Amino acid sequence: MGTTLRKRAAAAAVCTAITAAGSPTAMAETTWRVQVWGPKRASAQAYEWYAKEVTAKTGGQLRFDFSYDKGKPTESLEALKSGANEAGYVCAQYYADKVPLSGVIELPMFAPDNISTLGRVELALADHAAIQAELKKWNARILLPVPLPPFQLMGTRRIAKVEDFKGAKLRIAPEMGRILDDYGASYRVMAVPDAVAAMKSGEIDTIALPPFAFAAYKVQDAAKYITDKISLGTPFCFLAAGQKSWEALPAGTQKLMLGLREPALAQYPGIYAREDEANFAAFKRSGLEFVQFSAADRARLVAKAIKVWQLWVDEREKQGLKGREVFEFAQAKIREFNHR
Repeated sequence: MGTTLRKRAAAAAVCTAITAAGSPTAMAETTWRVQVWGPKRASAQAYEWYAKEVTAKTGGQLRFDFSYDKGKPTESLEALKSGANEAGYVCAQYYADKVPLSGVIELPMFAPDNISTLGRVELALADHAAIQAELKKWNARILLPVPLPPFQLMGTRRIAKVEDFKGAKLRIAPEMGRILDDYGASYRVMAVPDAVAAMKSGEIDTIALPPFAFAAYKVQDAAKYITDKISLGTPFCFLAAGQKSWEALPAGTQKLMLGLREPALAQYPGIYAREDEANFAAFKRSGLEFVQFSAADRARLVAKAIKVWQLWVDEREKQGLKGREVFEFAQAKIREFNHR
């Protein structure tokens, strides 16, 4: 073989190697263990679809083994940091002091009610450098946001106006709970099964969740009332990958997985619409009273929420964190995607 031909052959071999290294299938067959606390619920449908698509498009080289009802919501990040799992379901509300910037979308009445808009905003937050940096300390990165409908109320206490919060004992995310302090409510952050048990014993009287989660945890079995359309906000939950597990993937596989995020998120509006229709009918059959929260009183809560937003920014800035930058970024993305 001549010199020129040998050079061309060598160059071709290098190109082939680079292409293979960057292709989704250029990896050893791998299975990611995915730990999800709580039962399988409606929100799982889109991220399980996502996992199946990744497996199909990598020719079976990357698989996902989902385990439900494993661990506690307060242990998700620890499991990723230790390497016990390659991926897991995380909600920022349980780590308010550990990933403080990630909770920005959890501010009361801040997140958009429109699920399509919310999904786009959360995806933008997932790619924000400050969010990525604080999660990286836990060997975690957001693989796929899991946008959740706004929280409503269900429990043994009838809540139709702000005065009804006096003496109420709620299970609710901490940032949402802050707007209820002045109205005499107390609140706790608890795993939902613990909250249901606490409501049955009288320890608390109201649980804040999206409607599909009421059904998933059978909250209606211990409740008398559901307050709809109060829409207190939403937590920031996501399917997280271990950073080291992510970095071990070929570049082509990473690109494929990032490209499948938007198609997965696009499924959520339809999923929740179907679930709400079925669940609301079931709630009515079970005898729950549907309570409409006063529109005027909700406006009072929104006014109070705006002050909480500013306090959140100030607190993060005092901690030396990029609170204002992250808040204004999220606010700008809400405006941007609301107008699309």
